[in-house]
Amino acid sequence: MSDTPAGCPPADLQAAIAAFQRHAFTALLAGGAPRVADVAEIASRETLGVAHAIAWLEDHGQLERDGELLVGAHGLTRRPTSHSLTIGGHSLNTWCAYDAVAIPVALGATARATTSCPACQSPLAVDIHAGQLPHAHTPVLWMPTGPCDRVIDDFCPYANLFCNGEHVQDWRRAAGDPDGQVLTLARVPELAGTAWADIATLR
Repeated sequence: MSDTPAGCPPADLQAAIAAFQRHAFTALLAGGAPRVADVAEIASRETLGVAHAIAWLEDHGQLERDGELLVGAHGLTRRPTSHSLTIGGHSLNTWCAYDAVAIPVALGATARATTSCPACQSPLAVDIHAGQLPHAHTPVLWMPTGPCDRVIDDFCPYANLFCNGEHVQDWRRAAGDPDGQVLTLARVPELAGTAWADIATLR
């Protein structure tokens, strides 16, 4: 997920954050495992303040690294998760189910997003064709709206797809009634267009 849930970064870092995220995302999308320093160097050719941007992203749970290596950024991760998408010949993991369906939409790509319903553990798959989601009432998306200081920790574990609305309510009761709202897949394009606006040029 992008920076929206945790709030907007300082104005003087927005250009640097956007540049670093775009190049980090591009590398991960291609199946690469770049060094953070290499991505920072490329981003620094476009703007100033990249080192501060990286620190902000890490502090707000929007960047994963393993030592010098970039592990996750902008919704994609090399870490094993319960959510994945197959796109451009690559199978990639995502931070949450929302990322798995929203990223291909933002890219206007053809992909398959896979995850499972947290209530019943049934596997779920969503096929996206040229950025278009299926016209279906299910599955449904739970979009968290509670406090979010760190995206990976506070948002992503809850931004899931469910078989239907009844399963959402079953899960909410068991999870202590967290804040959020049930959305149909029809809402995803609007959200994705905002959250991943910086990667639209990769189409």
